Amino acid sequence: MTIPKRRLRALAYRACAFVLVALAATVSAHAQAAVPSAARAIGDFSLGMEPAAIATSRESTVSTYVVLTSIDQYNKPTALGVADLPQGITASFSQSSITPQANGSVRSKLTLAVAAGVAVGSYPITVTGSYGELARSATVNLTVTADSGFKVMVAGTQHITLIGESSQLPVTVAGYAFNEPVTLAVSGVPAGVSANFSLNPVNPGAKAAVNSTLTFSASTQAVQGQYPITITGTAGNIVRSASLTLYVNPKPDFALWTIGRSRALVAVTQHAGISGWLEINARPLHAWDQPIAFSIEGLPPGVSATFSPAVVNPYGPTSIAFTASAEAPVGNFEASIVGTGGSTTHRLPVQLTVLPYLDPNRLLNNVTRVGISLRAGESMLFNIMKPESSSLFYSFTSQIGFGTGTGTFYVREGAPPTETDFHCRSTGRWGTYCEIERNPRAYFPMTYFLLIKADTDMTGASIMANYGYDGRSSEWRSNPTDYLINDNTVVESPITASDLSGNAGFVSVTYRLNHPYRTDLKVELIAPDGQAYLLRDHVNGPINPSVVHTFDFTDKVANGAWKLRVTDDTLGGSGVLLDWSLGFFGVAPPAR
Repeated sequence: MTIPKRRLRALAYRACAFVLVALAATVSAHAQAAVPSAARAIGDFSLGMEPAAIATSRESTVSTYVVLTSIDQYNKPTALGVADLPQGITASFSQSSITPQANGSVRSKLTLAVAAGVAVGSYPITVTGSYGELARSATVNLTVTADSGFKVMVAGTQHITLIGESSQLPVTVAGYAFNEPVTLAVSGVPAGVSANFSLNPVNPGAKAAVNSTLTFSASTQAVQGQYPITITGTAGNIVRSASLTLYVNPKPDFALWTIGRSRALVAVTQHAGISGWLEINARPLHAWDQPIAFSIEGLPPGVSATFSPAVVNPYGPTSIAFTASAEAPVGNFEASIVGTGGSTTHRLPVQLTVLPYLDPNRLLNNVTRVGISLRAGESMLFNIMKPESSSLFYSFTSQIGFGTGTGTFYVREGAPPTETDFHCRSTGRWGTYCEIERNPRAYFPMTYFLLIKADTDMTGASIMANYGYDGRSSEWRSNPTDYLINDNTVVESPITASDLSGNAGFVSVTYRLNHPYRTDLKVELIAPDGQAYLLRDHVNGPINPSVVHTFDFTDKVANGAWKLRVTDDTLGGSGVLLDWSLGFFGVAPPAR
């Protein structure tokens, strides 16, 4: 059958149109495939490990490198991590985030630390890198082998070094299946303290141990405290360490000081029995805990001193009674009270005066000497010795009657008075008296000297002296306000006296504190003139209430601001100053 040309031409047009539509669809599909996704827009990267297999023994570290390679211009910061680490193995990167140059590579060191309890075997460790949703990984195979290497060991978990001294700590390096030198180091040593090994490096050997002595030397500039110390041994990639706490402490010590006096002054009379006394206290410093034995040096011939007690343990007061024979030389002498505890010795200077024998003019207690005659300008010296007394308080009272004349009467404790050096002075006729009040602690024997100086001729003069319980008046002041005592703080509680007259006399101090660690505390009394008097210094004594502290403040004004200062200079624990009181003995009572 013959097809007309017109129909053939139409079929040809249709075929061409079909081909064109198919071509257009193919081009469109190819165009869509060429459009990049969001991931393809930033490029890609791969991870690798160099080396990919590592091995080490327990209690050691081993390292490998993570290699990140950029693909398709990738240059983004990539976070590194380790997935599913076995127990006892820890990982750390030298850089936990790395950024490659486009089409370049970058590395980060991966260090694996293997603890003592990890089982021997192989462990695949997966290392990951990620940026947003893009993540890749690589695997390093870790083989933990049987123990081979060394250990660093020290005895105990703490070590003490005293300020100004040195101490030694043995460090043991034990080797097993190992025969390389080990270099020792120490970290965490505080300022003012040096640390040196006697042997460094050490060679423990395959089945041996070697000791190196670590010497800590604390200078006087070292600061008291507790410091974590790490001793490290390094041999190649194997690192071992031992830790302990270094305590830098002040050296335990003690101090000697006089009780009730600003200086150690003693006067003793020839052939008068016990005629001089002194009381001192051994005060502990920085946890002193050894007995202290007392002695005396530099006494002149014929003078002796007796201590009661001769030894305190570990601290406390001692009483010293002085006696001079008839042959003891008269004059002033320098002696020293010596306190010795362990290898520590301290000396307290003593000024000693030996007075001539004055028995012909010795007075009896409460007995009047009569019939004394003196010409104008003449003087006569008497003395009376008060024996040892158990009374809580006592006073010495003396009276003078100038008879037909006039004169001046001087009284001094422990040594003859002069016109400028005396404890009491009086002028007039019969009924004039001098009184000396003593520290309540002063129950020792004491010699008093009484001097009559005639201003005009006198006849029929008389003198009498008396010692005994005085029943004197007292005035008390207190501050009941609570003061919080925090670590490393200083607290001051004031008491203001404004209605007393004259000097303070003898002052007693008591206080009450609550604190879990009483050895943390230093307590001082601050007088109105600013002078500080130590009541306790980091000792384990009573604080609620405290012992009674008594001072001779006859040379200080009673009125003014008195303060109790409490210092807590040790970390750990806080407390409260509850209250404190001052007792003024022998002062004139205020007007009521």
